[in-house]
Amino acid sequence: MLKRNITAAVLILIALLFIGYLRTLFIELTDILFFAFMVVGAVEMWQVGKEAGRFAFITPLILFAVIIYPLFCFFGGSGVLFSAMIALLCAATLFLFKRKTRSFDDLIYTVFILFYPMILSTSFFVINHGAGSLLGILFVLLVTLLSDAFALFAGMLFGKKKLMEDVSPKKTVAGAVGAYVGGLLGATVVFLLFDVFGVFKIFGNVGIIRLFEQYYISIPVYFALSVLCTTLAIIGDLVASLIKRRMMVKDFGKIFPGHGGVMDRLDSLLFVAPVVALFFTIYGVAV
Repeated sequence: MLKRNITAAVLILIALLFIGYLRTLFIELTDILFFAFMVVGAVEMWQVGKEAGRFAFITPLILFAVIIYPLFCFFGGSGVLFSAMIALLCAATLFLFKRKTRSFDDLIYTVFILFYPMILSTSFFVINHGAGSLLGILFVLLVTLLSDAFALFAGMLFGKKKLMEDVSPKKTVAGAVGAYVGGLLGATVVFLLFDVFGVFKIFGNVGIIRLFEQYYISIPVYFALSVLCTTLAIIGDLVASLIKRRMMVKDFGKIFPGHGGVMDRLDSLLFVAPVVALFFTIYGVAV
C-alpha cells in the first residue's frame, strides 16, 4: 500500500506539472503527457498480446503514432480519422503480403490496439484543444480518479456482494456505489472551481471558466455527466479486467510500482474521455 501511495503521489505531481503549470505556458505541452501515455499503452498492449500468442503488426501502430499529432494539428478531429484510415490500410496491406506467415487474428489484434488505446487516447487532444480545455481535462481526471478511489475504499469496507465475479473477483456492488459517490464529488469539485469561484480565471490558456452562467442549468448537467462518466469508468475498469483475464496477466505492465502499467491507469479514462470530448464538441457548437 505504501508503494502504491508513493506512486500515486508522484503521478499526481507529474499531472500537476503538465496540466497546472506547463499548460498555462503552451497548451501543446500537455499533449506530450497524453501522447506518451498513448504510445506506452500501445506498447504494453502489444507486449501482453505477444505473450498470449497474439502478434499484432507493429508497423501500423508506429505509423499511427508518427502521423496522428501532425494531422490532428492541421485538421483537428478529422486528422484522427485520417490517421486511423492510413494505419488500417497499412495493416490490411501488410496482412496481404504476409498472409502465409501471419494469421487473421494478428490483423484483428492490430486493429484492436489501434482503437484501444491509441484512437481512444486522442480524445484528450480533442478536449485539450477544444471547448472543454482545462475544465474538460480536470472533469475527466477528477471524476474518474475519485470514482476509482471511492470504489476501492467502499469495496474494502463494505464489499460483500460481487459485481461480476467471473470478470473481476474483487469488484463489488458496494464498490460501484462508492464509485458514483466519488464521481459526484469529482464533478462537484470542478463545479466549485470553475462555475462558482472561477479559480483558474487568472491562469493562461484556461478556456472557458464556467460551463453555464445559470446554476440551475449547470448543476443538472454536471450531475448527469458525472453519472454517465462514472458508469463508463466502471465499465472501462471491467473491460480491462476481462482483457487481462483472457490474456492471463495480472497487470498490463510494471512501469508504476503498486499500480501496474499505463493501461492499468488508463482503463477507465479511455472510456470517459471520448464522451467528455463529444460533449464539449457539441457544447462548442451550441454556445
